[in-house]
Amino acid sequence: MPSEEIEPDKPADEATAAEGPAGSALPRRFPGHEPETVQFAAIPADDEPAPPGDEPVTEQFPAIPAEDAEAPAVPEPVAPEPVVPEAAVPEPAAPAPPAPPPQGAQGTQGHVRVDARLLEAALLNLRKRIAAIPLVFQIAGSEEVKTERGKLLSQIDDYLLPRVRRSAAPVLVALVGSTGAGKSTLVNSIVGAPVSATGVRRPTTNSPVLACHPDDIDWFAENNFLPTLPRVRQEGLARPGRDGLLVLAASDGMPRGIALLDTPDIDSVVQAHHEFAYQFLDASDLWLFMTSASRYADGPVWEVLQHARERKASLGVVLSRVPQTYRAELTSHFNAMLNANGISAENRFVIEQTPLIDGMLPADAYQPVRDWLTATATQADRRVAVLSQTMSGVLDTFKSRVPAIAAHVEAQVVLRAELRRAAETAYQGAFDEVGMGLMDGTVLRGEVLARWEDCMVGGDLQPRRGVKGTKPAKNAGRKGKRARRGPSRPAALNTALRSAVESFIVSVADRAAEAVEASWRADPAGAVLLTDAAAEKARDVRAKQVFESVFGPAGQSGAGQLAEADLKDADVIKAADAAQASAFSRSSPDLALRAARAVGAWQDHLARLMEAGDARSAVRRVSFEEEALSLVVLVAMLGETASAGPGIPRTGMPAAASDEDGGIYTAPRRMLASVFGAELLNGLLARARADLSDRVRLLLDEELVRFVEVIDAAGACDDVAAIRLYQAEFSLEAVR
Repeated sequence: MPSEEIEPDKPADEATAAEGPAGSALPRRFPGHEPETVQFAAIPADDEPAPPGDEPVTEQFPAIPAEDAEAPAVPEPVAPEPVVPEAAVPEPAAPAPPAPPPQGAQGTQGHVRVDARLLEAALLNLRKRIAAIPLVFQIAGSEEVKTERGKLLSQIDDYLLPRVRRSAAPVLVALVGSTGAGKSTLVNSIVGAPVSATGVRRPTTNSPVLACHPDDIDWFAENNFLPTLPRVRQEGLARPGRDGLLVLAASDGMPRGIALLDTPDIDSVVQAHHEFAYQFLDASDLWLFMTSASRYADGPVWEVLQHARERKASLGVVLSRVPQTYRAELTSHFNAMLNANGISAENRFVIEQTPLIDGMLPADAYQPVRDWLTATATQADRRVAVLSQTMSGVLDTFKSRVPAIAAHVEAQVVLRAELRRAAETAYQGAFDEVGMGLMDGTVLRGEVLARWEDCMVGGDLQPRRGVKGTKPAKNAGRKGKRARRGPSRPAALNTALRSAVESFIVSVADRAAEAVEASWRADPAGAVLLTDAAAEKARDVRAKQVFESVFGPAGQSGAGQLAEADLKDADVIKAADAAQASAFSRSSPDLALRAARAVGAWQDHLARLMEAGDARSAVRRVSFEEEALSLVVLVAMLGETASAGPGIPRTGMPAAASDEDGGIYTAPRRMLASVFGAELLNGLLARARADLSDRVRLLLDEELVRFVEVIDAAGACDDVAAIRLYQAEFSLEAVR
């Protein structure tokens, strides 16, 4: 399957002109194409003559194919030499046709070039969409998704965008491995100078050291690589740096076109070192993993190697500190473990346990590794293969990682809709319940019924013939001191009616709040929202109360000084009040007061309706007192659907309540019909009920807002964020 190359906007600089026509191209492989590691294993490590003398203490050993493998994916080290020898490199003055692919990759087609500007635009668009996704609810997997989002953004910023913008930039090799494996010693030996601190203290490398040729250091100093990481140029001898600081070490001993990054240990006891190592791996073109003969079976070793396999990154492996006596057994076992775990590292090196010379390895110990790095930097086919495999591996992971985040974003949107729907459904049910309860006589019981009977017996609600709108004499119908005690019977009925309506509205709202709270707490994310919101509200209420206890209500001065003991006692009381005020299982503490105001305002509106109705029906009117008329209309409306018919008692109600002559369900309509007539009465009751419904709706909507505010306080959810993510990933695949 053909791979692709990135066609840079500008030609490569003079330092990379010798790389040939493909030197500035960054290839990739399309999905489903298994990495053909032959592209960077085709040049064996023994292509140069071995140094004369004794057998070298370091060698490159071949991979042992797995037992269940049908055929090796990479030719054995005895495969023919590649077709890209030094003589095949075209001369600058007389360009030659592109060299044929290596013999081990005859099935691989030519590279397909891609416009770097299109790829950069697609990556920037994807980055924008990933950074903008809303993660506001603590649903299952939220922490993992937040971590994954950070990794994706880091890979785009630290590796993909810099590499796309400068495909001819130096190849970055991340040297990562176990504690005490000798990474810093290997770096110093390859460079030929002590650029990375070594020692017996573990961990030794507490800040990463990047070694490169002086001609390449500007690329890494300009924040192109890991732009958010502070860096400093090394001057003088290597010494332990500061955590979180990248040390840049320029040395003529490093080959041009490649940089070697000595990272903190992957198994360090310092968690920041472990995170650093993975961050540098994700920003590197080539991974060089190093472990010792005593640590290669440790868990952290294989976590990194599995990460490399999932990334399909270009990988080299070094097994160090190998005793010569057990060399064969250790290398064979380590090789078998690599194959068994699917680690396709074709470049594997062994460094025997050997004395150091001035703190560095003997030349024959590190030379194979240095030669491999030099060949990667200078030979066009190797460079292209390394960049191709690593970048393609990263982009291939986006095809599953980005949709996974998008699915989580969709789940966030769905949860938000479900939480809001649960609250709206509960309060819509409460509104319907209040509407039915204010029609079927639910509130015309107990105290209301008793006060109605008192008024009917005393004749306080009977129409009065003769004078329009006359008022009875004060305490009429009563004699002596007894007549002057307490409020009048109509006033007592009015108080009972208002109290019943207000209590009914509050009780229904309480049940709605309890239903919403139970529904939300059934979901872990909803439970977290309620807990956090209740705690925040309790803090606000308590802060206000403590302030008022010291400075007086609304910050009034002169409240006096309170003793410390009084403040402590007040704190206990205020904390309890704050907890009650912040509870979402009941209505707002001020709902009863707001309901009383709403009912009072509605009664005033009802009185105005009576006056308008009276003017239109003056001919048929039998005179009522204003207070009595308003009460009769109110009772008639609250029991509008309660009566099953004349003379048919309502089930479960006292006989007096359903009596045809004076019952609380039938008498009010009969009395009002004589005043307004049936048609006008029905219109009057409909307008009064509509006004009361509007006021009840407003009260319940204010209660609903408490829960909506909790959802909104968690953060905004973009309904199309997931779609944008899918589209951004699709666009990225399209330009590849």
